[in-house]
Amino acid sequence: MQQDPAYTARCSSVTLQSNEQGFFLDFAAQVAEAMGSEWIDSKFATLRSDEARLRACYELGDCVHGVLGNVQELYRRKDAALSAQKRREAERYLSAGNPRPALQLCNHAVMRAPPSGVDTSVDNGLSLSLALAVRSESLLQLDENEACLADIQLAIREGFPPHLRYELYWRMGRCYRGLGLIPKARVSMQLAHTLLGENKEHVGPMELIATTVRLQNEISQLDIEQPLPQLEASSSQALSVPQLSQGKNPDMPAMSRLISVVSSPEQGRYAVAAEHISSGDTIVVEPPYAACLLPDVFGTHCHHCFKRLVAPVACPDCSGVAFCSTDCRDRAVRTYHRYECHFMDLLVGSGMSILCHIALRMITQSGLQHFLDEKDSLRESFLQPNKQPGSYASVYNLVTHAEKRPAQDFLHRTLMALFLLRCLQEANFFPHGNKGSLTSDELFIGSLILRHLQLLQFNAHEIFETSMEAPNTFRGSKTVYIAVGIYPTAAMLNHNCHPALARHFVGKNIVLQALRPMEAGENVPENYGPVFTKRPLALRQRTLASRYWFKCDCEACIEDWPTYDTLNNDTLRFRCPTKGCKQLSRKEHRRCPRCKKQVNPQQGIVQEIAGKFLEGMEAMESGDVERAIQLFCLYLDTMYKAGAPPCRDMSLCQDALRVCLANSGNTWVVRK
Repeated sequence: MQQDPAYTARCSSVTLQSNEQGFFLDFAAQVAEAMGSEWIDSKFATLRSDEARLRACYELGDCVHGVLGNVQELYRRKDAALSAQKRREAERYLSAGNPRPALQLCNHAVMRAPPSGVDTSVDNGLSLSLALAVRSESLLQLDENEACLADIQLAIREGFPPHLRYELYWRMGRCYRGLGLIPKARVSMQLAHTLLGENKEHVGPMELIATTVRLQNEISQLDIEQPLPQLEASSSQALSVPQLSQGKNPDMPAMSRLISVVSSPEQGRYAVAAEHISSGDTIVVEPPYAACLLPDVFGTHCHHCFKRLVAPVACPDCSGVAFCSTDCRDRAVRTYHRYECHFMDLLVGSGMSILCHIALRMITQSGLQHFLDEKDSLRESFLQPNKQPGSYASVYNLVTHAEKRPAQDFLHRTLMALFLLRCLQEANFFPHGNKGSLTSDELFIGSLILRHLQLLQFNAHEIFETSMEAPNTFRGSKTVYIAVGIYPTAAMLNHNCHPALARHFVGKNIVLQALRPMEAGENVPENYGPVFTKRPLALRQRTLASRYWFKCDCEACIEDWPTYDTLNNDTLRFRCPTKGCKQLSRKEHRRCPRCKKQVNPQQGIVQEIAGKFLEGMEAMESGDVERAIQLFCLYLDTMYKAGAPPCRDMSLCQDALRVCLANSGNTWVVRK
């Protein structure tokens, strides 16, 4: 393995602090300078357990505790006055017939509004319910009927003034009418009519007459409208997670029966084909053990499920993160967010990487008692790593490369673990803490965080969505990274510069599908970033050695396959038609060099199937994605049966298939 020491150090550093404006690396550098290289290389480097490393750093005194002692709550608080200001601005846009900017202002108003009754100095403590009510009108005008209904229901729960509720139920009726649910629309509008009559003293005489007439006319109109059940069905459509081809592997339920996990001293645990795999087969479908949203998209995606936001729901305490629904909000608040909420701006401000946040989230999402219950079983799980797939043990036992890690790097990770541990202490994660020294529970949790910081460096996956200008339109489409997660099953797949699998995400679930056929016993690899068609050998080797600490010896590296710059179809090698013969022949050879059998039939197959790739590209260009996938899979299965890469059209077809498969995952049509 030829590592570039400076590049390796840089790669490792950004897995701890990715924002140059943060304070953490300065803190770590100050500690390293205070202790000196002799202490780091002669004493700290000799420590062999994470608990010993934590204890050693914790006992360093002021150079560590000077920073840890300043850890305190730092988060974006509620502001009722600002919420009211944004709501009034939104009302002006609505009056002018501009619901889109009104919605954006309403979103700000909702996020900054405290729960009802908390701040009675503004809007009699009803800032949130009033903001939700105005936003519901914006959503109605934008035909976002389901989001409008959710806001109306939440506004009522938050105490929207009873004498004005007829407006909300009238709006609710219009939403149901838009969804084609005529009986519900009629009930809602009739209730609005009743409430209007019961509160007529709050409405001026002329306005009462005009409002009553309009409402009665809309109720009468419902009698001649027919229900549209197809609209109801389409409105609730959600992305579906594909089924594993041939069902679940009984030992690894996130994997297909088509693959199995084996191990070797050289490669560790890795996946091989248990039987023939065809192009397009779904190999892995797995939810993350833990995943965190990137701070850059806190305002556009749900903090819990990562769904794109239309009408965000806020945390009751902070205004820094948003949720797509009360369900996602409540799930988060009951688990991890209760500990992270008041420290979110501190965590982001430290400059820590998203991997550090996941290292913390792996703890906060489960709670202290869960890990205390797991403590005694972790050693046993290390001896039987496949015993509990999807459990904490399956993550705990992922590779850390601790034996290769430099002392300086270990020092930085230990200091980060102490910083995160301090945040947990301040968040009352530990019921009985002693800030003067670490309790046994604190030391144990800190050691787990330190282990997470090691294993996440090599095992995390970036979660993305595909942005496009229109549905099924691939020209100009872009991959947008929104989060990072840890997937213990997917993490067992080894790297190959000629990837066999396409990766996309459905919500937070990772989906891996075959890009080429594979035979029983063949390695089933993923790709960690460098692909042979786009990066030359030297750059791939440098990247993998410095980022993942291994030397790649895949076929593309051993044979130094050409990049797209020089790759053509003439480099295709033909398979011998003789059963059991694995000899490959160049185009100019008429017979197999080993068994002397003619290879002309294979060349004929390649010529015949070539048109399917072009047909697939035409189908893709026209937006017929399913047809394109069928043609690409047929082309690749046939080509790999007749020949072997490198081959330009085969690689281009795999790239196109990857894009088409991702179309069934997280996508976002950019609004112009």
